[in-house]
Amino acid sequence: MKRAFLSMAVFLGIISFLAAAEVGLDVKEHVLPNGMKILMIQRPGVPRVVCHIYYKVGSINERPGTTGLAHLHEHMMFKGTKMMGVTNYEEDAAIDRRIDELMDKIYREKFWKQDGGDKEKVAQWQKEADDLIKMEKKYIIKDDLWELYMKNGGTGLNASTSYEVTGYYVTLPANKVELQMLLESDRMQNAYFREFYSEKDVVMEERRLSENRPGYLFDEQVRAAFFTASPYHWEVIGWMDDLRKVMKQDIIAFNKRHYTPNNAVAIYVGDLNPDTIIAMAEKYFGQIPKGPDLEPIRTYEPPQYSEKRLSGEGPAASRITMMFHIPPDGHADTQPLSLLAGILSGDTGRLYKSLVKEKDLATRVMAMANPMWYAGSFSFMGYPKTEKNVEPEQLEKEIWAEIEKIKTEGVKPEELEKAKNKSEASVLRGMQNPMFLAMRVGRAELNRGWRSLVEDLAAMKKVTEDDIKKVAAKYFVKDNVTIAIYKRSMGR
Repeated sequence: MKRAFLSMAVFLGIISFLAAAEVGLDVKEHVLPNGMKILMIQRPGVPRVVCHIYYKVGSINERPGTTGLAHLHEHMMFKGTKMMGVTNYEEDAAIDRRIDELMDKIYREKFWKQDGGDKEKVAQWQKEADDLIKMEKKYIIKDDLWELYMKNGGTGLNASTSYEVTGYYVTLPANKVELQMLLESDRMQNAYFREFYSEKDVVMEERRLSENRPGYLFDEQVRAAFFTASPYHWEVIGWMDDLRKVMKQDIIAFNKRHYTPNNAVAIYVGDLNPDTIIAMAEKYFGQIPKGPDLEPIRTYEPPQYSEKRLSGEGPAASRITMMFHIPPDGHADTQPLSLLAGILSGDTGRLYKSLVKEKDLATRVMAMANPMWYAGSFSFMGYPKTEKNVEPEQLEKEIWAEIEKIKTEGVKPEELEKAKNKSEASVLRGMQNPMFLAMRVGRAELNRGWRSLVEDLAAMKKVTEDDIKKVAAKYFVKDNVTIAIYKRSMGR
């Protein structure tokens, strides 16, 4: 039995290798003793290397009361460490401790007491804190990290937070990769959250700007209604009330738990020598202690069981959104659903042909499959032609009619083949871009492993017309839908 198992493992390895070669994906791996994984993709030629580091943490790792913390943490990782971003660490830290004491007093007085506490005390403490924040600025070196990277030929310094992943990016000359390892290992081990409360104000202002965008608050409520139990319930930026109340101790605890080497993968794409990369990774990342083992999220999205409907008015364009629950990334049905979205969408897609070109009922209409790590959604969105007095409810009926056609008649072989070709071309084009390649491979590694990119492409090619009919019948039912109708009203 053992010999048979090994033979099967070797066989699967050969298949994986051949499929990877087909899409030009040759990834070298190295795992440090602390659990951190290093991925390397050689692209000889231009002497530059895309350097990304990804942490398996996003807004789904928050909880009610600390929503928005992962995104705020992304901001704070640019505020320096003991050696970066500061001229005198000891003086700066002493001021920081005093600010933290005052903000803790304000928090207890303002939020622990139902009447909002003693407002005069709060105002006095806030003034003292504001004065200290101004005083601290003389020790802070603004944009220290970015300036250092730029002086060494760095470009594209950025970061992002999603529902599941936080990433930090820079592209450097091939002979400067060691600088990225020095700085990222320092941030991983020694993040210091100076200017926390002023940066929190920046994020809150970012949230306010989003709220001022027509239709944003309605869309946020639609998402919250669709994902009732899982942590996809809230947006990555978090609820405003949580942002008001989050404290520095919250972000420190979040950092210690999630920003650890065994919860990270670093990926390097470009003109590199794998042996050199591994030696540097051992030197800089290898000495960081392993963090706690982290379990996946506990609360998954339960079955819906009944249709949900929401309605709203505002200054944005009238539209209808229909959202159906689908399985998470990696499920056998995700490839047929993704191809179906391609068949329905675009200027040559079924929805555009029927509702925009032929019936002249909509200005735009689209479908999108979004399988995430622990849940998924398939959305239809349509904008009625209001100048012809078309209402969103009319588009709803038409979209249901298109859905029924797929359930009963299926799709044409040429439609499916076109969607497959388009999907494959998109993947292969993306693999040619070092930045996109690093993003796809690094994020995939944290979920189902980078080889899943190759496996998914192979699975997509095997999808049949019958598979499309089956998933449409299975998921596009009224007990599985959330319908949101938004109508333009200039009076609101």
